[in-house]
Amino acid sequence: MEKLFGIDISHWQGDFNIEQARNERGVKFVIVKAAGADAGKYKDSKFENYYAQCKAIGMPVGAYYYGNAKSVAEAEAEAEHFLSIIAGKQFEFPIYYDVEGDMLNNGRGTLTDIVIAFCDKCEKAGYFVGVYTSDSHFSSHVDDSRLQRFTHWVAKYSSNEPSTDHDIWQYGGGQNFIADKTICGITVDQDFCYRDFEAEIKNAGLNGFFTDSGNADPEEPAPAEPEGSTLDLVYRTMKDEFGSGQERKDALGSRWQEVQDVINHIHNASTQELVDEVWADKYGGGEVRRTVLGDRWQEVQDAINAGNKKYYTIENGDTLSGIAKKFGTSVEALANLNGIENPDLIIAGDTLRVK
Repeated sequence: MEKLFGIDISHWQGDFNIEQARNERGVKFVIVKAAGADAGKYKDSKFENYYAQCKAIGMPVGAYYYGNAKSVAEAEAEAEHFLSIIAGKQFEFPIYYDVEGDMLNNGRGTLTDIVIAFCDKCEKAGYFVGVYTSDSHFSSHVDDSRLQRFTHWVAKYSSNEPSTDHDIWQYGGGQNFIADKTICGITVDQDFCYRDFEAEIKNAGLNGFFTDSGNADPEEPAPAEPEGSTLDLVYRTMKDEFGSGQERKDALGSRWQEVQDVINHIHNASTQELVDEVWADKYGGGEVRRTVLGDRWQEVQDAINAGNKKYYTIENGDTLSGIAKKFGTSVEALANLNGIENPDLIIAGDTLRVK
């Protein structure tokens, strides 16, 4: 088939207009960030909007999940979270596990097991599943021979295609050697697709579609009950939505332990630890932060108001994820704090605000 030009987007692109991108640059498909686990489990704030835009104009769409698992059990939990976010939707393109960031600190064998566990769980739920990472990481950080049954979406910012076998090539983002890195005035990751995913997926009755023979959609996994990120559930718990004691346990079900762990942590943590976590955007802002921190809110706010900003000069070999780990924050928090569009592109000698 003729290669298709597409893009992948997340909340980093803000109020991106997909119809305008189609009309001005000929975008033929979009892969949208649905959720992630690199800053606690969360749903991307623009997922619903971007998905709705695609459906409104008939734009083929896929989805991806930014992973952070350190074990098979965590990978399976991330898959369950992903499935709960995308349940009830239809995707003409695959759903992907985004393997980068702190995940790359896993050993090669462990990381491969993690990727397979995530993809297996999604595949068994009736989805066409793929793996996203860079060309070099496919060879250095995973045993790619074990991942061949999953479609590959490979990142390589170059005018030369990746050496890894691939169905989609992400050829540019913050750096782009083939085309203008901006679309509609916004820097956006750009991709070429070489496979007719839409026909394959619809014919197989995957990703929420019926087959031509009338077979029902694959059974959808039951969404986690109740739905929402951990922070959202802690907020609702502190608002007394779920009661207390056994009533709370029953209401939260399998989510009770993760919620209770956060509540206990807030109660027992030092003021400085909570301040660092607020800077890392762990507790949201405004009313949400005030409610979640409860009677610790004032002391934490006082410490924040009295504290000084901290800065760090980037050194050769630094990565944003490594800097985030050093200062007890997250990649997303540092990117937000410093207006970084591409977290993979930082320059030695530049100064970052880390607090």
